[in-house]
Amino acid sequence: MPRRGFSTLRVRLILMLTALVAVAIGVVYLYVVPTLRDELIDQRFTHLEAAAHAAQHNTRLKADLPKVTSGLVPRSVRSSGRLADAKMGVFDVVDGKPVPVWVAQLPVAPGIAPAVRQAGATNGIARARSAGNLIVAFPVKGRFVVLTQPGRDINATADLVRRRLLIAAALALAVAFVVGWGAAYGLTFRLARLQRAAARISMGEFGEPVGDASPDELGELSRAFDRMRARLDQADRARRDFIANASHELRTPLFALGGFLELLDDEDLEQRQRQQFLREMREQVTRLTKLASDLLDLSRLDAGAVAVERAPLDLEETARGLVREFRGLAAGHGSRVVLVRADAPLPHAIADEQRVQQIGRALVDNAIRHNPSGTEVRVAVEAEDGIVQLVVSDNGPGINGADADQLFERFHRGEGTTASGSGLGLAIARELAERMHGSLELRSVTGQTAFALSLPAERAPG
Repeated sequence: MPRRGFSTLRVRLILMLTALVAVAIGVVYLYVVPTLRDELIDQRFTHLEAAAHAAQHNTRLKADLPKVTSGLVPRSVRSSGRLADAKMGVFDVVDGKPVPVWVAQLPVAPGIAPAVRQAGATNGIARARSAGNLIVAFPVKGRFVVLTQPGRDINATADLVRRRLLIAAALALAVAFVVGWGAAYGLTFRLARLQRAAARISMGEFGEPVGDASPDELGELSRAFDRMRARLDQADRARRDFIANASHELRTPLFALGGFLELLDDEDLEQRQRQQFLREMREQVTRLTKLASDLLDLSRLDAGAVAVERAPLDLEETARGLVREFRGLAAGHGSRVVLVRADAPLPHAIADEQRVQQIGRALVDNAIRHNPSGTEVRVAVEAEDGIVQLVVSDNGPGINGADADQLFERFHRGEGTTASGSGLGLAIARELAERMHGSLELRSVTGQTAFALSLPAERAPG
């Protein structure tokens, strides 16, 4: 049953994206809004101070400012206020107190007097805030000029920005939720498809592919699922084929043994026929024993219970032993096994003697049984670049390309051979070779087939 609530991946992705957007908006809000009003006020003061600095260096204003009275205000004085985009006033200081000379529309603000006194004390530009107004005072030719601008619009601007940010935050959260839902739906839909594919594979249904060709990570995972499905399908078919083959391989010798036993009960059976039946029974028993041994080796390899030793081994002696062991089998098959002697002494291999003999037996036995009568099987030992090879070759018809690609796979049985088997011998041989840090390779052309067991050579002293 699918899980519901906040534990689903879709809900968690939506909440994660919404939370990220909310955090980002919160950071922007905390960075912008608290300092916005102060920055706007500071910019306005900077503008007024720049205008005051320009007025202090205006020679025309310096000449006309002493002439200012309540009834006479030169044009240069009025234009200075307009250029500053501020209301302007002129003050004298009498007994330490500022006295207005001309104030025009200058608002009455308690902060004007402190600003004028500070400007007189520092002989520079002073700023002050009073009654929502921004005040700048500076001395010129013994008098003081005051510039003021209202600050209420700054508060309105800051409030407007705050409201717009909140509205934008709400819209961004809504968009993030919708986009997150869509993205999460697409992602979870693809994950659900993978889940259904995994369920089908777990139930042994390998026919339907996942079918996600996207180039992203989920597409790669889907293609990995398809490769796994194909391999499992191949392994399942091989398993079924092996069960059928193993059943046939077991049933045939068992039926043969049963038939021979019934024939041996016949009292009138001639001694020659009795001996022939016994030979046939021994061959069937050997066949059953080999199949049982292959199955046991395969199970041990899968369980990791096969111990492999690594010790110096004389492969030339092993090759001689293989030729002696299989000379009789080859003669009975109408073939022969020959030893190809090396031209020079060869180094020893580092391997497990028992496992090397097992691999060599499998290779020579296959070369004899799976080739027509009259085939010559050659066993040789070669060495090159720190590698020692046991090579079993024959001059039989060779192995076709389709079989060569699958020859070392478990349960595979090549077509067109003159003998049958379980299809496990070469697969077991290659796994044993790899566990000895070696390899088992096939070199097959028309008229010649060679299997090469490559093993690391023993290092010379020093």
